[in-house]
Amino acid sequence: MQEKVGESENTRNQQFGSQSESHKAPHVQISLPRFEKILVAYDGMQMSKKALSYAAYISLISNSEVVVITVLKSDRDSNNALPVTIKVHLEQKEEKLEVTESHQGVQLSHVLRKVIEEMKTACRASGMKEVITFEIREGNPADEIISLSNLTRFDLIIMGSRRIASRIKV
Repeated sequence: MQEKVGESENTRNQQFGSQSESHKAPHVQISLPRFEKILVAYDGMQMSKKALSYAAYISLISNSEVVVITVLKSDRDSNNALPVTIKVHLEQKEEKLEVTESHQGVQLSHVLRKVIEEMKTACRASGMKEVITFEIREGNPADEIISLSNLTRFDLIIMGSRRIASRIKV
């Protein structure tokens, strides 16, 4: 009687596979997405600070470049300087600001320097240590984000969801 039970079990295992083999999931290789360039919308509000910290984390694990865009309300003093692109080296002891070639001769106003300082502080607080590019523009935030994303290829755009208004006033 034992032989028949053993034989029928062997036959069943040959036909359907052993129980341990039949419950195994197929091997699927999971890889993390690769983001080379990330755009983060920043307006100084709590949700944009959270978005900045998410971008810092993602850029850390995927070794990606981060561009932070801030859209200011229009002001007479900044009309000649905006839009401006500034690269900030956060890792160096002496901070170095690189203004894009098209704005090399333009002196940054006190207000723009204050905005840049707030953005640097927020980037450091979120854990960023590399070179960060700041895009400072004026106008409608949604339009400016779309415009920049049409000009430059971004793999990921991160922004808060509470409002489309800038707290930073020029």
